[in-house]
Amino acid sequence: MIRSTKLALFMMVPTATALTGCMPKMTMQSIKDMQPERAPELERLEMLIGDWETSGEVKMTVLDETLQSSGTNHAEWSLDKRFLIEHADLDMGALGKMTGISIWSWDPRMKKYRMWWFDSLGETSEATVTYNERTNTFHMKAVGQKYGYKTKGRGTLRHIDDNTIEWTWREWDGTGLFKLADMTGTSKRKR
Repeated sequence: MIRSTKLALFMMVPTATALTGCMPKMTMQSIKDMQPERAPELERLEMLIGDWETSGEVKMTVLDETLQSSGTNHAEWSLDKRFLIEHADLDMGALGKMTGISIWSWDPRMKKYRMWWFDSLGETSEATVTYNERTNTFHMKAVGQKYGYKTKGRGTLRHIDDNTIEWTWREWDGTGLFKLADMTGTSKRKR
């Protein structure tokens, strides 16, 4: 067994060297020319750019009371307008204050938007997002973790006009069998 492993390693080194030597030489310009153009689908995210005041309500399955939430969001382009970065400062009522960051981009291989969420409560999630042009609505499907447990979520962002977005979010445990929360709200562009 040891002999065959040594033989395999002995054969891999010359093979890797030969293959690496076959790589074509490139110029800086040819490398720059290979970089993809900015995806035109990213322009749809422009509607999210700016400063927003948000308010909503959270109905958690494990609580009898409905939580009122409010706060501000700031969204801006980053990395040559290939990624949208959003910072949120939210008051979650009896749960207290939290901050969060979301990162949006376009995935040309999937032909969908991708979104990642991270917050000060330790929640993380990764979503795939589609856009319905007829209804001006982003539809999100996410997997993540909250309080150490896996979660699944679905939500929408509906662009009502240049100054108003209505949003929804539903979250389940990782199996998708037990609903954890329903959230709804409105974000208004700050003047």
